[in-house]
Amino acid sequence: MIRRSLLVLPAALAAAALPVTPALAGEEDGDDSGSAKLRASSSCVLGQPAKAAVSGDGIVRVDFYVNGKLVKRDSSADSAGRFAMSMRCARLHIGANRASAVVTSEEGSRRALRFQIARVSQASPRFTG
Repeated sequence: MIRRSLLVLPAALAAAALPVTPALAGEEDGDDSGSAKLRASSSCVLGQPAKAAVSGDGIVRVDFYVNGKLVKRDSSADSAGRFAMSMRCARLHIGANRASAVVTSEEGSRRALRFQIARVSQASPRFTG
């Protein structure tokens, strides 16, 4: 039981130790032009996918990166006008994972919307009686 608790500890410490700046909270990274809005899950557990979606006017393409690697390039919005990404939690390492959505506008300008996804290991209850 103690061993499983120790697996959760690094993820909890990493999530608590990272400063929450506007860029990590999913807001713009310095540029005030455009209207791109990011919605993302902040954590995931095995069996539940991590999701992120960008919506706004004048968006041509969104590239989603996790830990510096391109995960998805989306150049067509869904019926709700969102450019979305979903990935299995197993692809993330336990702890905090840095992610970004690089938005390309119709004018050709690009900006990054940064966020993080914390993967928490799921402890299973043990029968002790």
